[in-house]
Amino acid sequence: MRIARPLSASQRLALAVLPPVLGLAVRGLAATWRVRHDIPAASQPRGAGGPFIYAMWHECVITVTGHWRDHAIQGLASESFDGSLIARTLRHLGYPEPSRGSSSRGGVDALRSHIEALKQGRHVVVTMDGPRGPVFRAKPGVLRMAQEGAALLVPVACAVDARWRLKSWDRTLLPPPFARVGFALGEPLQVGPGPAGMLRLQDAMLETQAKAQAILSQ
Repeated sequence: MRIARPLSASQRLALAVLPPVLGLAVRGLAATWRVRHDIPAASQPRGAGGPFIYAMWHECVITVTGHWRDHAIQGLASESFDGSLIARTLRHLGYPEPSRGSSSRGGVDALRSHIEALKQGRHVVVTMDGPRGPVFRAKPGVLRMAQEGAALLVPVACAVDARWRLKSWDRTLLPPPFARVGFALGEPLQVGPGPAGMLRLQDAMLETQAKAQAILSQ
C-alpha cells in the first residue's frame, strides 16, 4: 500500500488557491476560441450512446479540457502534488473526480478506476501517449480498458491555427485567445486486442486528426 507524503504548508496553500484561479482562466480562454466541429452524432458525449473511451494524444489535453468543460467525462491525474492540482482544477471546470495514477506510478489503480467508471455507464478520457511518450504512440492499456469495460473507443483530435506550444515533452498545444480550433471525433470503434487492434486504433487517430485539420481551412 502506498503512503502519501504529508503536504507542506505552501503546497496546501497552492491547492486551496490555484485550482479555482486556473479553472477560471481556462474557462475564460476557451470561451474566446472559435471552434469548428466534425462530430458524428453517434460519438456525442451527451448523446444516448456509450459508455465511451475518448482517446486522444497528450498534445491536445489543454484544448480538449477547455472545450469540453462541464461534460461528465472522467479524466486521469497522477498521484503527485501536480496531479492533485490538476484533479482539483478539473473539478472547477465541471468534470467529475478523476481517476488517480499514471503508467509509471499507480497505473493499475487508475486503470481499474476507469474500468469501474465504464461499467457504471460513465465516459472516460485517456491520453494514449501519456504521461511521458513516445509522442503519438498509443499504449496497450487502452485496449485492455475497452475490453474489460465493455466500451467503444472514440478517437479525439484537435488542430489550432495559431500554434502556441508549451515547452513540455509533447509540446502541448495552447490555443491563444480567439484562436481558430478544429475539433473532431471519429466513429465509435470496437477494437480487438494485440497488434491488429493497436494498428486499427492508430489508423483511426490519423483519420480523425486529418478531419480536425481539414475543418480549419473551411
